[in-house]
Amino acid sequence: DGVSLESFETTETKEVARERLGLPIDATIAMYIGSIEKWKGYDTFARAARFFLGATFVVIGGKEKEVERLRKEFPNVTFLGPRPYAELPGNQKAADVLVIPNTAKDIVSLQFTSPLKLFTALASHVPIVASDIPSIREIANAGEVFYVRPDDPEALAKGISEALHPLEGKKYADAAYRKAQSFTWEMRATNILSAIAESTNL
Repeated sequence: DGVSLESFETTETKEVARERLGLPIDATIAMYIGSIEKWKGYDTFARAARFFLGATFVVIGGKEKEVERLRKEFPNVTFLGPRPYAELPGNQKAADVLVIPNTAKDIVSLQFTSPLKLFTALASHVPIVASDIPSIREIANAGEVFYVRPDDPEALAKGISEALHPLEGKKYADAAYRKAQSFTWEMRATNILSAIAESTNL
C-alpha cells in the first residue's frame, strides 16, 4: 500500500470540514475512520470515550444498520456513518487526533495487515494514536505515532490525551508526514523496479 501526497494536500480548513460534517467547531475531536469490524478495534475506540470526557469521539464508516445499532450501544460516541472516499483528506483534517486501534487478538490484524488508513493518516498533518502491534510498527516508528497497548480502552484514552499536547502532537505529526514521503506510489514503484533490476543482475 501507499499514498498520493498530492491527493491529501487539501485546502479545506478544520473549521470548514467540521461544519460540513456537522461537528462542533470548538470541540476536541478524536476520530476513527474505517470499517466497523472487530479486528479493526473500533469497539476499543468507542469504549475509550468513557475514560476521556474531555474529547468528542467520532467514528466515520460502517453501514447504516450498523451505525444505528452502535449509536444506541455507545451514546457518548458520534457515529457519522459512511462518507465518500473523496472527502477523506478533509475528514482527517477535522480531527485533532486520528486513531488506529487495531486489535492484537486477530492474527491478520496483529501480523499481516498493511492498513491503508495508516498511510493516509501519515499524510494528514494530524497526530496519530495507534495500537502497538507488529503490523503497524513495521510501517511507523515511535516518535511518528503515539503507540498504546492494544485492546485497552483506558490506555487508548491516555494515548489520545498525550497526543493532544500541542508541541508533542505537532512534533509527531511532522515526523509522520516525513515518513509518508517514503510510502508514495512513486517511491513504491522505484523500490519495485530496483528490486527487479537487482534480481536480474544476480
